[in-house]
Amino acid sequence: MSSPSGDGRNINAMKIDGHYDPQADIAWLRFEGYEPSTVVAEETGFGLRELSGSGRQLVGLEYWRASDRLPRDLLEMLPAPPVGVAP
Repeated sequence: MSSPSGDGRNINAMKIDGHYDPQADIAWLRFEGYEPSTVVAEETGFGLRELSGSGRQLVGLEYWRASDRLPRDLLEMLPAPPVGVAP
């Protein structure tokens, strides 16, 4: 889905899913196309960058020490990970 931005460019909407575990201080953001069985994770300075196995497109981000790296408002909007399920 795209819509005009008012300056001649199109803005593409993307579905984003996320969780935040305040005890571990880790936030997960997963984008459209995230498939856990095929993701390739690369360690970065902030945590992990997760790429699709096939196209090597960015499909997820994992932020360690999230409270130091992400806005508090964003973290407060993210639900806790499901109990008994690895994010």
